[in-house]
Amino acid sequence: MPAANAVWGIEIGHAALKAMKLRNAEGGQVELLAFDLIEHPKILSQPDANPDELIRAALEKFASRNEWRGDQIVIGVPGQQTFSRFTKLPPVDEKKIPDIVRFEAGQQIPFDMDDVVWDYEVFRAPESPDVEVGIFAMRKDLVRKQIEYFNAHGMQPAIIQTIPSALYNFYSFDAPRPEGSKSAAILVDVGAAKTDLIVVEEHSCWSRNIPLGGNNFTEALVRAFKLSPAKAESLKRGAASSKYARQVFQAMRPVFAELVAEIQRSIGFYSSTHRDVELTNVVACGSAFRLPGLQKYLENNLTIQGSVTRLEKFSRLLATETANAPIFTENVITFGPAYGLALQGLGLARITASLLPADLARVAMWKRKQPLFIATAATLLVGAVLPWSRNFIDQQALASGADQSRQASAVVNSARDLERRFQAAQTDTSSKKANIDKVFEIQKNKDLLPRIFALVYEATPRVPEFERATSPEEIRKIIAANPGRLARAARKQLIIESINVKFSKNIDAQERERLQTAAFAAAGGFLDGGASVVDDAGPRFRGHGGGDAVSASFDGGGGGEAPGFLVQVSGRMTYAGGEPVTRAIALFANEYYANLRQLGRRPGQGFYIPEVDERAPYKMNLTTEDILSPYAPPAAAAGRPSFGGTGARFGGDMVGGDVVGGTPSFGGGGGGQERDPFIDPVTGEDARNDWRFTFSFKIKLGDMPAEQPRSPQQ
Repeated sequence: MPAANAVWGIEIGHAALKAMKLRNAEGGQVELLAFDLIEHPKILSQPDANPDELIRAALEKFASRNEWRGDQIVIGVPGQQTFSRFTKLPPVDEKKIPDIVRFEAGQQIPFDMDDVVWDYEVFRAPESPDVEVGIFAMRKDLVRKQIEYFNAHGMQPAIIQTIPSALYNFYSFDAPRPEGSKSAAILVDVGAAKTDLIVVEEHSCWSRNIPLGGNNFTEALVRAFKLSPAKAESLKRGAASSKYARQVFQAMRPVFAELVAEIQRSIGFYSSTHRDVELTNVVACGSAFRLPGLQKYLENNLTIQGSVTRLEKFSRLLATETANAPIFTENVITFGPAYGLALQGLGLARITASLLPADLARVAMWKRKQPLFIATAATLLVGAVLPWSRNFIDQQALASGADQSRQASAVVNSARDLERRFQAAQTDTSSKKANIDKVFEIQKNKDLLPRIFALVYEATPRVPEFERATSPEEIRKIIAANPGRLARAARKQLIIESINVKFSKNIDAQERERLQTAAFAAAGGFLDGGASVVDDAGPRFRGHGGGDAVSASFDGGGGGEAPGFLVQVSGRMTYAGGEPVTRAIALFANEYYANLRQLGRRPGQGFYIPEVDERAPYKMNLTTEDILSPYAPPAAAAGRPSFGGTGARFGGDMVGGDVVGGTPSFGGGGGGQERDPFIDPVTGEDARNDWRFTFSFKIKLGDMPAEQPRSPQQ
């Protein structure tokens, strides 16, 4: 049911706070009563920025210069802080849907259900048995942090919604799909830190968060022109009128290509699972689309039939003086999320789920109804007091001095009892808070190891054609269709077989050592999965494979104030088999190590990859230990045949495609015995000419310093 009062929709982005105040109007339109755009002095993700202080300052400015008291407030939370999953349910009775969704949420949400706030939305077309459900979740600590920002200024949010859902609500209201349509539109909202991609169907929604945004363009300029982040941001915003426009766009071109590739990959995945839906057009939102050329680049490189248009106006927003204000029309491309949030508060949104905790939702509801309750209570009080007022006055006149003395003593005793109970409650609260802090301390940094493993895999070069494959059979068909370009020796694939991690309280003093496990040495090459975690108490988990694909150990010694991890990675590569080892070295130095360095500098990870290791040869942190060619697995202990071949091992570091500080040594053959074929279990190819590699690097915990020491080889 549409709300009668005005509603504020507020989005706090990495670059600015955007807010819109709407109310219902006639003819299915809404009226813009007010808006605000408050840019942060610094981008929230800049290394020297304090996000909490910047957000509080923006909200303080908003609260001081806008009239918001008495209005409903709906806030948005970033997509990368939330979990969204869209799934189809079997045809069931509508009364059973909540129970099925509750079970599905427990299976899908990757956190303990007691630690998250979650809600869901049911999508169903009229007269259709198909039911699709969108499940949304967010960790309670992150939700409460968002609420605290607003509570500090007296604002109580009534609804908390994800930004992708707000974008879906805005577009489904502003440009509804025709009844019975099988077409869909794509919203691409490129913000400062991330990109939200939302597919809007008539009775369905699908979204994906891409970790690329305007900050990546700024970082490209920082690297290319050796500028500070602030100067690079200024250069990016004025790129169109700069006399160095050509050089600026050339520096940003790799980010253009990476962003478009991620968008295309997302569209390809959606199309493969929704084959009956036609993607008709792309709507570009977000401040990054002010960059000249980004819209055109997207249009030229996406494989859909429709056009790419920028968001220029809201079709169902009443034309008023406020809506036609120059500041609003110039920045309307960034107001999509705030518009969708306010629409949900007015009851005009398709997705009505909310991530506001149930206890706080009840508080917000009671506050909205408080004036009515006060008026009702006052009326009842007057009606009750009038008949008894005279009787009360007479009793007071007859009260004796002794009665008054007893009453005073009772009040004093009651006050003392309350003071005693208050002091006891204070003491009890302190002890409970200490217990709570201990529980939270146990969970601290619990997700560091999975993020380190993900970083290693994320840096590997990709084969774009393989991204859409879902089975080994599909991969083999793709290779067979492109035998020249996708030949094994031409694919530049790195296949990670083992990751060994060792923690040290002082990583600067940690010597590089051989972390390779005996299980891996005896495995003979391809490990068949599994994982183990090893600490001082011995192995605690073992996977299903013959060796440990992942292992970690924890060193409590060392002292110091530089905690971190020593990471060693082993695997094989399918590039230039049988050719000089310098070809393999060049792939590591120019592609994989470059990717690893870039990903290791991302803010907010809780760790970073330093450039320098004082205890490594030539002070290089990324150090190559082995490169062997061709791929010759060692013999297993249980009588496996040994294979002949040649190889090279390097004890130095790889810098820009050269080998430093190491001399290759070559091994002999296998005694004249013909080698048995070694088959890749996924592709079915002969893998004997693969290269084997081992390299290591150090990771430091904490935020990356503004200026890192650089090694002499950089």
